[in-house]
Formats: sequence, C-alpha cells, structure tokens
Amino acid sequence: MGTTHQSRRTRLFVIVDPTAEIQIALVKALLIAKLGDCHIHAFMCIYPKNETSTGPDSGRYSEDELELLEEARLRLETLLDPCRISGVPYTTEVVWNSRWVDMALHSVAKSGCDLLIKSSFKHSKAQRLFSQTSDYTLMRYSACPILFTHQEQSWKSDKIVACLDLESTDPQHTRLNNVVLRDARAFADIVGMDLFIASVYFERISDEHLPLEPRGKPVDAEALGELYAIDPERIILRQGEMPETLQFICEEINPSILVMGTLARTGVGGKLIGNTAEILLDLVDADILTVI
Repeated sequence: MGTTHQSRRTRLFVIVDPTAEIQIALVKALLIAKLGDCHIHAFMCIYPKNETSTGPDSGRYSEDELELLEEARLRLETLLDPCRISGVPYTTEVVWNSRWVDMALHSVAKSGCDLLIKSSFKHSKAQRLFSQTSDYTLMRYSACPILFTHQEQSWKSDKIVACLDLESTDPQHTRLNNVVLRDARAFADIVGMDLFIASVYFERISDEHLPLEPRGKPVDAEALGELYAIDPERIILRQGEMPETLQFICEEINPSILVMGTLARTGVGGKLIGNTAEILLDLVDADILTVI
C-alpha cells in the first residue's frame, strides 16, 4: 500500500466467492474505495462440477459452458451495481478453472494491484494443521498485502492495531516492522481509525536494534511513543506467548483491524502451518491485514 504512485488510484483486488450470497469482501472494498478514491478489480473463478466439462485445457468451451461463463459475468456485474451507483471505478474478471487460488495469485501478480481483499471464515485446528487452506496459500504467495475480512458488513470500532515484533534483532524483522507501521498508519488515515501499536515479547525488548537515545534505558511505551510519534497510551507491550497474548489484547481493546507481517514465505519456515496471522484468523473477530 505504501508503494503506490500518487499519479494513479490505489487498486483493490477483490476475490468474489461464486457460492456466497453475501459478498463481504466486496462490501469492505467498496467502503475502502469510497474513502480512499480507489479502483476495484473484482475477480471470480468458476468451475461447475460436470463430468462432460471440457474447459480451457481443451482449448475450447462447449455451448453450455459459454452460457455459464456469461451468466457468471452478468452476476458479477450485478454485484458491482453499488460501485456504479457510488461512482467507484471498477473492472471485472471471470475465469474458468478448478484451481481458483492459483488463478487468483496469477491474476494478482499480473494486475499490479496494491491490496487483495478476501472474505475469511474460521477453521478448526485440524483443518489448519492438516491442510493448506486458501488463506495460508494466499498469505504465502501473494504479490501484495491481503485484507482478510470476517462476516461483518462494517467495522465494529475505530481502532487499528499494528502488531510489531520488537524483541527480534533480525534486520528482516526490523524492515517488516517498518512496513507494518507504515501500512497501518496509511490504512488508518484512509478509513479514519485510531492507530495502536501492540508488541508481544517472550523475555525482554532490547534497545540494541532500536534508534533510542539514551541507550540502556528500559524500552517502554514512553520511549516507543516518542520513537514512533504516537501517544504512549496507544502502545501495548505484553509479555507472553503469541498468538494467545494478541488474542487477549484484542479482547481488551476491541480493534477492527490487525496489521501483521508475514516473514517466512519460503523455505522450511514458510512451509510450517501455524503462521501467527493465520492462527489469529480463527481466534479474533478483527479483520487481519497481512503485509510483506
């Protein structure tokens, strides 16, 4: 989000679920677009279960399939009626494929969109543990930040929380903290929310990797408030285990959006199911914005 050019509108890529009656992702996208002068690209992938289906792999569609594609395009246009009424610019894309996640990732990369928006529902621990959910796959491979939104048509509060890892001294975490804070601040400005910072640590937060002066003083909300130009009362530092401690923080302050970084996108770390952001999708009611 922070890398968009001022010469063009921010582009929102919205995954439309062809099986859902209520399109929560579209509702949130329209809200953001009206507040932030954005363009919406609505993506729908269909694959009706039909033993006689030929589809794109054969290089041609049957008449029935062409009819289904046209019906999907017309339905998508109808779903975007609120955009026309509100004057929000948009484009649509309907594809036929059995692997909708792969098609969405390909389209996101091709479109150059700045934010992907997808509705998300809670999974059981077994579902997360034994299978790669679409949320996990999108989180790992998306070329842009993702807003995972739950089944609410409007945000419940005016609070957005930037979740920072201030305990790690790894330069990659420092870079990601800067991106999380930048994008959370930009999003807060667009949607008119109050920005909070939350950091969960296991042992202690060291100042060796933070540009704090003088050195050696305890890293507390006062020091971080000055560093990040934010009211110390909006900084929450909590010792404990993640993501449970973040869940407790959400229960206390009731934010509408959590902004988190996804660091381990490749290698062994990237393959482990149990990413903090994905776990929190099942623990909190807030929408989760993941940045890279």
